[in-house]
Amino acid sequence: MTARIAGSDTGLAPLVVTTPRSGWWECASERGGGLACWLEAIRTLAAAAPARDFLFAAFSGHEIGFLGIDAYLASRPDLTKRAHAWIHLGANIGAPQQPNQVHVSDASLEDSIIAALRKEGLRIDHKAESGSVPRGEAGTVHRGGARYLALVCGTEVFHNTADRWPDAVDVTMVARYAKSIATCAQELASQRR
Repeated sequence: MTARIAGSDTGLAPLVVTTPRSGWWECASERGGGLACWLEAIRTLAAAAPARDFLFAAFSGHEIGFLGIDAYLASRPDLTKRAHAWIHLGANIGAPQQPNQVHVSDASLEDSIIAALRKEGLRIDHKAESGSVPRGEAGTVHRGGARYLALVCGTEVFHNTADRWPDAVDVTMVARYAKSIATCAQELASQRR
């Protein structure tokens, strides 16, 4: 699934917000939080009338070799490097009592996501080592030379039939993550470079 919010300044590079939308079993936690954050970013940015274009993609094929992002980029071969930045929403966002990990390509993106998460009272449990390759679709944009930030959380029911509503998801936590992602995207949209 893809969407575009047109920005007012066509000279600015777009910002891309992505998440997987398919997974094993019911995957309420595995994919639900990322999709909720993705939709909240769309809602918030559509109302904000951003300066730069926003491109949104929710990929199928995550569990079978990341086929969705490959197809998306095949028709947009310059997007990886052309984009101002990528926000990738990984697995298990909002799983109850689970740690998160932030993976960023540069310090300014780290500052942006940390400030947005803290504004919603969310802590950073782990920061990935600088220069390391993230898992999933974020690894694809990393290898392509993109600027990116990726957020992923843990879960006790990953790829498990127990990953179902209501036990696998903390809706209050998902809402806080969704607000922080929308805030971070708005902050990145305001950057003029």
